[in-house]
Amino acid sequence: MIRPDRSAQAPAPEEANRAGKTLLGALILVTVLAVASALALVHGGPTGHGGPQWNRVVMLIAGVCAVSSLGGWFVARLGARDPALAVSGALGAVALRLVLPLLLLGWLSADPVAIPAAGNLRKAGAGGLLVVFYLTLLATDILLHIMWGPKGPLRPRPGE
Repeated sequence: MIRPDRSAQAPAPEEANRAGKTLLGALILVTVLAVASALALVHGGPTGHGGPQWNRVVMLIAGVCAVSSLGGWFVARLGARDPALAVSGALGAVALRLVLPLLLLGWLSADPVAIPAAGNLRKAGAGGLLVVFYLTLLATDILLHIMWGPKGPLRPRPGE
């Protein structure tokens, strides 16, 4: 019996729905980060006056958090396709989400004499902003996983 070639077939509706939710989740994470960045820029940092140093801090923290959060989101979503990969995908996502912010926090904690740039960014409030951005994106990620998870309220029911 000749089996039809399934590689040329269109993706199943469930697979297309999963890809759409993955991209929508990434868009939501980017939007939350953009709003947080705009609020941070308006806030002006610890001095309330902003300035070029604060703008650099916001850009650096937003960049690191964007890469780690989006990377973690995509790894978790790709790993969720196959139950055998779900645990390793979740662990990989957590590792990816944690590594870059922790490396940045470690760099910011360096001796200001040895690394003056880290000391200047730390004085400008980079550590606190890193915590705020990280926790905001983590909460958003958790909510997205809850809403679209196996028992989530936004998961399509059979027959829908």
